[in-house]
Amino acid sequence: MGTTRKLQSEIDRTLKKVQEGVELFDEIWNKVYSATNANQKEKYEADLKKEIKKLQRYRDDIKTWIAKSDIKDKRPLTDARKAIEAEMERFKVCEKEFKTKAFSKEGLGQARKEDPKEAERNKTRKWLTQALSTLQDQIDAFEAEIESISAKGKKVKGAKTVEEFEGWVEKHRTHERRVEQILRMIDNETLAPDQVNAIQDQLEYYLDSNQDPDFCEDEGLYDELGLDDLPEDKDEDDATSEATEEARRDDPPPQPATERERKKKEKEDAKKEKDAAKKAAKEKEALTAAAAKAAAKPAAPAGAAAAT
Repeated sequence: MGTTRKLQSEIDRTLKKVQEGVELFDEIWNKVYSATNANQKEKYEADLKKEIKKLQRYRDDIKTWIAKSDIKDKRPLTDARKAIEAEMERFKVCEKEFKTKAFSKEGLGQARKEDPKEAERNKTRKWLTQALSTLQDQIDAFEAEIESISAKGKKVKGAKTVEEFEGWVEKHRTHERRVEQILRMIDNETLAPDQVNAIQDQLEYYLDSNQDPDFCEDEGLYDELGLDDLPEDKDEDDATSEATEEARRDDPPPQPATERERKKKEKEDAKKEKDAAKKAAKEKEALTAAAAKAAAKPAAPAGAAAAT
């Protein structure tokens, strides 16, 4: 009991630090984009990097606690993790800009000029990242249910089957890949934030209500974005490529056709000789057995032969 209270106290302290850290990150983020000279901007960027590293350390602790079975209410931990991951995505954007000519007069003027559009993209990135996190959380929950049902070995009346949960995992994986595709297009500026924001309500409905009895799925959720078809599952492609490469490394180098044919013929001839030897041995054994049987047969009595 004492250990549980101590753990909960540590969790509460960390959650409070996360909240304060996220607020401080937002404050520094605003300072980065409102800086009017190079020295200020450089200082705020260093502060921003320091703060995101601190949040990432908290995230590592939170992920460990989420995996513990003795912690019942994991929602605050999950929310904190999502908040940190959203800030991590924002930092990636800022970090990319660190590597440009941000300190030149022209660069600073351009950053201020483009800031409203970038802010809109960041806002869209943030909710897409949160959607990805929610999808993964639900996939984890479905897979846990599958393991639980498989371990029990029997279906509870009225409960979902393994096949149903597997179907939801597959659907979630498809949505996950679509959202990742949209994020890449936002980064490449091939999709505008307002186009993506138009599907936010439908996607959030799917995330919030997909297990409701009266849930109605929108099969054309992404149609208006004009996305390309999804490629085949990357993991499967990678696994196939790796297996092919490994087989290529393990197999001996290909021999010329004539050499292969020669070895094949030698193998076939050796097999024929072996089969012929076996057959001859069997025939010899049969003849020997017959001769032995004939020699052991008793001769007819002499008197009986004369009478005949």
